[in-house]
Amino acid sequence: MMKAANWLYRTAAALLVCLTPWGFDCHAADPEKHAADPEKFVRTFCLDCHHADDPSGDRDFQSLDLSSTDADTLISLQEIIDQLTLGAMPPEDAEQPSTQQRGEVIDALTTALRDARQKQQSTGGQTVLRRMTRREYLATVADLFAMDLSMFDPTDHFPQDQTVENLDNIGDALVTSGYLLEQYLDAADQIVEKVFRQRERPTEQQWHFTGDFRQQPELDPAHKDAFDFRYLCLYDSPLADKPEGAYGPLEAFHDGVPADGTYQIRVLAQALHRDTPYDEKHLRIDLSENFRMGIRPGDPEAGSLHNIQPLQPLLAEQVIEDGEPQWYTFQVPLDRGFMPRFTFENGLEGVRSLHNKLFRLYSDTLPERVQDVKGIFLCRKAMLRYGKVPQIRIHEVHVRGPIVQQWPSDRIRTVLPDGQFDPDRVRELVQRFADRAYRRPATSGEVDRLMAVYQARLDATEDAFSAFKDTLKVMLCSPSFLYLDPGCETDSDQISQHALASRLSYFLTGSMPDAALRRLADQGDLDRDALVAQTRRLLASDASQAMISGFTDAWLNLRALGGMPPDRNSFWRYYALNLQPDMKRETQLFLRHLIDDDRPVTEWLTGDYSFINRDLAKLYDVTDQVPVEDANEFRKVTFTDNRRGGLLGQASVLTVSANGIETSPVIRGVWMLENVLGTPPPPPPDDVPAIDPDVRGAKSIRDLLQKHRSTSACNECHRKIDPLGFALECFDPIGAVRQRYDNRAEIDTSGKLPSGQSFQDVVGLKELLVQRQSFFARSFAESMTAYALGRRIETADRGEIDALLEPLADQGYPVRSIIEQIVLSDLFQRR
Repeated sequence: MMKAANWLYRTAAALLVCLTPWGFDCHAADPEKHAADPEKFVRTFCLDCHHADDPSGDRDFQSLDLSSTDADTLISLQEIIDQLTLGAMPPEDAEQPSTQQRGEVIDALTTALRDARQKQQSTGGQTVLRRMTRREYLATVADLFAMDLSMFDPTDHFPQDQTVENLDNIGDALVTSGYLLEQYLDAADQIVEKVFRQRERPTEQQWHFTGDFRQQPELDPAHKDAFDFRYLCLYDSPLADKPEGAYGPLEAFHDGVPADGTYQIRVLAQALHRDTPYDEKHLRIDLSENFRMGIRPGDPEAGSLHNIQPLQPLLAEQVIEDGEPQWYTFQVPLDRGFMPRFTFENGLEGVRSLHNKLFRLYSDTLPERVQDVKGIFLCRKAMLRYGKVPQIRIHEVHVRGPIVQQWPSDRIRTVLPDGQFDPDRVRELVQRFADRAYRRPATSGEVDRLMAVYQARLDATEDAFSAFKDTLKVMLCSPSFLYLDPGCETDSDQISQHALASRLSYFLTGSMPDAALRRLADQGDLDRDALVAQTRRLLASDASQAMISGFTDAWLNLRALGGMPPDRNSFWRYYALNLQPDMKRETQLFLRHLIDDDRPVTEWLTGDYSFINRDLAKLYDVTDQVPVEDANEFRKVTFTDNRRGGLLGQASVLTVSANGIETSPVIRGVWMLENVLGTPPPPPPDDVPAIDPDVRGAKSIRDLLQKHRSTSACNECHRKIDPLGFALECFDPIGAVRQRYDNRAEIDTSGKLPSGQSFQDVVGLKELLVQRQSFFARSFAESMTAYALGRRIETADRGEIDALLEPLADQGYPVRSIIEQIVLSDLFQRR
């Protein structure tokens, strides 16, 4: 459980920085408030013990230089702050500072520490040469080779990219280790071999499966007894904790499809027992909804086919009608060796332990001869044979493919334009591929070196095509491919046209420049008008989904969604309905709308609408606005409950700022500070006592936090954190509205900011935040600029951020216009 210290101290400094411009600091009008002299304080209260001649605890503060950024100074500053915050120093037998003196010097030292850390981490306002992130690498490989990577991940063993302030693309943090270099070599080998795995046109084949449907060891005996394996039966949702009947693999198709490609799959299926007599509270399924069958790939080499696998994207989904079996047709991509697995996408949650419970409760609905059976095994057999457990039943499956529309494939044509390898044209092929892979024209010297590799491999193997493939692999391991070089054409720090095209493309699409953008860079035509036009074109394309996803992951820390999963018993709908991707999708669609319509950035706070599907509509209690027949479609919904709408009413935000079991005003308050207001606090002291987790959400939550404010240091922080968090207490750990805690205690969402401004609920808090829209716009723009540049935004950048926002103030800071201004700024166009 997170300690109070983790929020207590960090927020003290951060709120001093972020809330003062908002008018939240009640001492802002007092010029003497922050006039503490840390050096004088140290001389007065610390040097008696911590002096050079006989330093107590080996701590010598006599020569402490607060302007220094060396590691020892930073450690000393942190230690002083920690001990003062905890009240452990000065010792009780020494002269004591007043409460006001202690608070002022903590503020001053924290500011000094923050400034020193910023100087230490500074890149001098420049974007350093950086490698691609893992997600950028995958997207680039997919575009470079026109390759579907949904069932192929060559980065599976890559180390996780380090994040800085939730951003995964900060250049100086993206280290390249010896281990990662080895993984690049392995990945290049896998990629190139996959590209050419199918050099001859594959023959279309057909497979028919009926009967002998073996599914899962725990189910097979009961299915044998019930219907002699005539059907595949789907019971659980795909995310069930201990799935039983969550996946319907074709065990007779164990080797999978013979070639990568598109396959037609026809399924004879029916939905059974939506009219079951069993209570929904036991089944944990919404029986008012039509059952939805999905297709997910299964790889026998990845492990059991009846369990969750590492790569199992939802390839297709259809509503299955009640009543007699009907044929359903799908077209899905499948990689060689994969088979289709059928899923009950909105199925039960936890059927494994359900059979015995249903047998006990509803045995009188079963034939008399089985009403008295005992034991888990016999009860399961009885329920599966005679019971009415909701399920999707599959009778037959036809598979046809691969369906080839053209040959050679696009994948091969990315390397061999006419699909044929000609040893006499190797240099031409190498030059062409290097130009694309390096995202700029390869120099003659680079091509000479690549040809030397080709010749060496040809001499060793006497196989021209193998030598060519090895040369491609070398290019995929070249720094010119792996690194995004902010190159300059002159001695100035203005980046080259090709570097500018790459920066724009990786910002807006997370991948290499497409043909249109590359052509402009080759011609040297990326002037201001062209940059605006290309920005609008890329933002309007499907490719910009990468930016939408990557930026919301970073800005709002949605990358951490699911990191502290909700309790399965209390929040079973989260799993049964697979809400996590829906939650992310809602936030992404909201940003998409703001960009497409160039809406003001403040609609994140003021919007009375959002974009949801029926599963989220259930969570938000607005199912009347999302019809059953369009259950899986996201649509714009306007809320009458003003607590919803905008950022602070979205389930993604409310779930990622909870811990999966309960909510905490402290955690949510600091989350707003870090991810919405954009002012992450410094590290906390380690020894502040934790808030007792057993009373979070209890009636005494305010009393508990009031006790935590008993010391001045704690009070200074919590009076700024707690109001932000209390406003969100009307939402439970997955974002549903609640009026009371689990113990029936009423929830009080009112608060008072240090400025004296009061509010009654999250609606009132939003109104106060909107009053400072320029600050919110700056926070958003800084986060977006950091994401675009791949570097930290530093104090020296503040003027340029303000300058790009200034012409947008009268329009309410439209989001697409903010992005365009970032692209046109000197920050974006220089190294």
